Amino acid sequence: MTEQQSTIRTYRGFTLDPFQAEAVDFIDQNQSVLVAAPTGVGKTLIADYIIEKIFREGGRVVYTAPIKALSNQKFREFKAVVGPEAMGILTGDVVINPEAPILIMTTEIFRNMLQEDPERVHDVRYVIFDEIHYIDDPERGSVWEESLIFMPPTMRFLGLSATIPNVDQLASWIEDVQKQEVQVVTHDERIVPLKHALYERSLGITTMGRVQKKYRNLVANSPEPGRPLAESTTHLDLIRAIKDEYLPCLFFTFSRRKCESNALELGEEHDFLTKSEKAQVRTIIAEVLERYPNVESERWPHLRRLLLKGIAYHHAGMLPVLKDIVEELFTHRLIKVLYCTETFAVGLNFPCKTVCFDSSTKWDGLSFRPISNREYFQMAGRAGRRGIDEEGFVFTLVDLGYFDPSQFPSMKEDEVEPLQSQFALTYNSILNLVKNYDEDDIYRILGQNFATYQASAEREGVLVQLEMLADELAIYTKNFKGSGSEMLPRLLRKKIEFERRLNSEYNKRTKRYLKREIRTINQRIDSAFYRSFPNRDPHSLRRENRKYRRQVKNYERLMLREQTLNPHEKYIQEFSDKKAVLEGLGYLQGDQLTTPGLLASQIHGHELLITEMFMEGLFHSYPPAELNAVMVSIGYEPRKNEYRLKHRLDLSPVFRIWHFLAKMEQRMIGFSTVQFNDHVAALAYRWSNGESFANLLNDSSIDEGDLVFAFRRGIDLLRQVRNATTDDPNLQAKLRECITLMDRDEVSIWL
Repeated sequence: MTEQQSTIRTYRGFTLDPFQAEAVDFIDQNQSVLVAAPTGVGKTLIADYIIEKIFREGGRVVYTAPIKALSNQKFREFKAVVGPEAMGILTGDVVINPEAPILIMTTEIFRNMLQEDPERVHDVRYVIFDEIHYIDDPERGSVWEESLIFMPPTMRFLGLSATIPNVDQLASWIEDVQKQEVQVVTHDERIVPLKHALYERSLGITTMGRVQKKYRNLVANSPEPGRPLAESTTHLDLIRAIKDEYLPCLFFTFSRRKCESNALELGEEHDFLTKSEKAQVRTIIAEVLERYPNVESERWPHLRRLLLKGIAYHHAGMLPVLKDIVEELFTHRLIKVLYCTETFAVGLNFPCKTVCFDSSTKWDGLSFRPISNREYFQMAGRAGRRGIDEEGFVFTLVDLGYFDPSQFPSMKEDEVEPLQSQFALTYNSILNLVKNYDEDDIYRILGQNFATYQASAEREGVLVQLEMLADELAIYTKNFKGSGSEMLPRLLRKKIEFERRLNSEYNKRTKRYLKREIRTINQRIDSAFYRSFPNRDPHSLRRENRKYRRQVKNYERLMLREQTLNPHEKYIQEFSDKKAVLEGLGYLQGDQLTTPGLLASQIHGHELLITEMFMEGLFHSYPPAELNAVMVSIGYEPRKNEYRLKHRLDLSPVFRIWHFLAKMEQRMIGFSTVQFNDHVAALAYRWSNGESFANLLNDSSIDEGDLVFAFRRGIDLLRQVRNATTDDPNLQAKLRECITLMDRDEVSIWL
């Protein structure tokens, strides 16, 4: 899209870049806008403009973000601009001023409102989807799609995305769903250009070509084939090489433990701060600590020593107060080297001069894999501070003892991977669809997701290729006995079906029959070719026959691809299968929600387990501290090597429900969605009985930040049950007590 002349030239004292001005113009015309631009070029300024504009005009605006840390940061930021009365926040575990004109919330909460209580957001003029490229997050991408599908046509939106190659496809899908025009604003150039390089101890700052040459020489001269003898390159080598010219630096390390150990190792060797900077660090630490209760963390003494040397680490396993201190010091340029995990790169605006990677691979929960180009640029994009640096630098550490060039991203921004839909149906979504729509509407809605849109676009292309190939083969296929050119697709469909059955067949007689049928089909296809050359010797046709067979094989491959490109049918089947589970549980009778069905329709995540617990009276029978232990265990995912803490709580009624649901799902849909792990149930029980946080950590291997996260998830689930059971005053009082026992001291969010 061409950049327009804009009437707005400055905002908040900044001269707007052309892409920002173009987006602002569209917003002033009350249009929906999708902005795709590199990390760190100022996309959030457009969101800020909308929020202030709508507030000044007396309207309502919703800002949604993929992570709570980003939501909390935005809340604090805007509270200072428009005042606390105008700001509200809803993140499940935190609810402040929910009727405010400016509402900050997670995308999940916005989707829930659209499904369950659309009246609450009927007067919202704009919704901002920050980091909208999260639409292809395997865990949570569906939430963005459902939000866009269920948004009323009167509402406008601003989507902010990192650079993605299929931004026009995303915009076209949204236009198709919402029946309104979406303006696309793209910006490819970085304000501060990036320089990418590798670093290896013996080569210094270098290129991939030089590293590969060195590696080949080492392999050739190695006494052990394929095992080069090379000294390891460490993070300390890289910091020594860049410390004089390239700091401050974000050092991405895909392991919490390594973040900490690397920072401690660097602290043994370096101190980057002057005496006056150390004094500033002490002042800022004191200011942040005033917002929080006492810090009881084993990390704090050694982290504080590191901070006074301009060194820090940051990851999800830390207490919120410690992350807050690190972030505050980083924004004041008092941290020169920060070791962090990739969560530091999501949304939060923390630019620096240099970004380093200690590895090009990461553990994704299932296996080690190379980081994608999109992940690389999400992190690398933090390099280069506008108005300070002429260019940003990105260095990836190479260890020649474990070198594999295929494990590195291309480092080319025009090779960032396109977005792929991750749409999936939850039981909650199905209940709300049945509650709010008739069968025809449900069928239509199930076809409106991004996956179906993407597949239909690809399917059109496949059909064109099939048509072109059919034209090329027409000279031969007209010679089929029977229906001429129509016969080839018919025979191939049969062959595909026979091959599919053969792969899952165990009966030997049936397998022999299927193989015989496949051979017969191949012979019929071949005979059509030879009939096309009645006057030629078959031996002289070998070359033409090979080409013909390749074309037929290609035609068969395209037919197979076309068959898979119909996800609408897949979602209809998934809807039907999961609806059968809900009917089996008694949540649906025909197309009416029963009492348990209505409860489950208001619980987002683990709705089956929570509803069954409720129907068995467990929310009424468990005392508050024990109920908290149960809620923290629902959906809890222990980290690798985390041991289960023994306890004497009677959780057998919940385990019985869990086993029943898991077996039912396995039988009816082939997999289970219910999760219940009581690894930290004992800690939740003790915390609810008033024990100190430090005491809990003394008896546990869990990271303090993970324990806070688990307790806050428990608070979120308790709130959901409380919101869904307003007609039971005794239970309401009990759930309020449960939340109060859990939401205290280190576990509280301090905004």
